[in-house]
Amino acid sequence: MFGSYMKGLEKIEDLMNKGDLENAMFELNNLEKGIELNEDEKLACMLLNSHILNKNGNFDKSFMLSKVAFRKSMELNSPLLVVDSTITFIESVNGLGLLIESSAKEKKEFLQMVRKSEDILETIKKLKKTERDLRTSKLTELKKILSPAKAKMPVKVAMKVVKTSTPVAKVKGVGQKAQSLIEAGIKTAEDLATTSPKDLVKIKGIGAATAPKLIENAKLLLKL
Repeated sequence: MFGSYMKGLEKIEDLMNKGDLENAMFELNNLEKGIELNEDEKLACMLLNSHILNKNGNFDKSFMLSKVAFRKSMELNSPLLVVDSTITFIESVNGLGLLIESSAKEKKEFLQMVRKSEDILETIKKLKKTERDLRTSKLTELKKILSPAKAKMPVKVAMKVVKTSTPVAKVKGVGQKAQSLIEAGIKTAEDLATTSPKDLVKIKGIGAATAPKLIENAKLLLKL
């Protein structure tokens, strides 16, 4: 996606997609130091940095970077950067579990951001089909997350009632699995702690060995 801005970012994104996040970040830092970048390229690097952080489960840092990136993309009046910063920002918001706690008004505003990005994407003519399709797919995924339709939830054991909740992304080892857990209805550490391994392995990306570890980490976080 970020290769649309400069060739070097394509290589870094390839490393990220292969799961080599450490080297991806290393190469990104070298790229930023090695050549003089224009404003659009600097912002694209910031967004890729934020995207790598999302992949690594560092949603707090990604949230701050993507928030700044969105504001700057609006100032630069760069349509493609507006689209990409919208995607990265809402992905980090979702990773933090903030969408769960958002009011109906806030969710509506997020949905409007996504729809506006879809409209903007349609106006960008000089964009490869693969790049356009990738962004369209991501925006569609975000619309599903923000839609009022209830997600299907796995069967869970009785949940202990608590006054406060902890986003599931805060549990050690969850990382990139946070999105799958949230979509399955396991939105908090409390949900995860009270889910059986049998139900947990039904979720994409979670195996028989990982399930009990995640449950135990959730319990440790909650001091149960």
